[in-house]
Amino acid sequence: METSYGSIRNSLKTGDLVLFSGKGAFSDIIKYGTLSKWSHCGMVLRIPEYDFLTIWESTTLSNIHDLETQMPRKGVQLVALSDRVQKYNGDISVRRLQGAKLPEDSLRRLMELRQELRGKEYERSKLELFKAAYDGPFGKNHEDLSTIFCSELVAEAYQRLGLLDEIKPSNEYTPADFSEKRMKALQGGFYLSEEIILKDY
Repeated sequence: METSYGSIRNSLKTGDLVLFSGKGAFSDIIKYGTLSKWSHCGMVLRIPEYDFLTIWESTTLSNIHDLETQMPRKGVQLVALSDRVQKYNGDISVRRLQGAKLPEDSLRRLMELRQELRGKEYERSKLELFKAAYDGPFGKNHEDLSTIFCSELVAEAYQRLGLLDEIKPSNEYTPADFSEKRMKALQGGFYLSEEIILKDY
């Protein structure tokens, strides 16, 4: 399915996912290593502080000002979703969180996590990134939120929301794990929609 950002913007809500397919060498390594089109992901936040949609992500990009520090930075950041869509050089799709309304206590836990992870740097350990994609012997990560990569952030958020169990550590997830090919049903009667294309290069 394909649509424009302008036509879907008003219906997007907290918990919806945004998948990105980058063009650089690092993105290519992620896509090759996970056998997927997707190299990055983030989560939509519709929050009272802003009268526009935001995306919460952990990224190596620093071409947009982080709304919370008012500075361009790498790592965990909150940016205007319209800015990210406009400036991103690559394919973008959205997956809608569907099935029910998120309970208030789940949203409270999500906002607590947002404060907990504010200002965290992008994952420094290349080994942890490799282990997230590798499921062979010695390929298991132990949860560590001192630095954080994109899909780890989304998985941790979904675990705090009660959408994913905590059997699998959040740093074992890759962007590919949130694709329509790999993830459909969630906990609590929630599920993710098919990928809705916003940008297709």
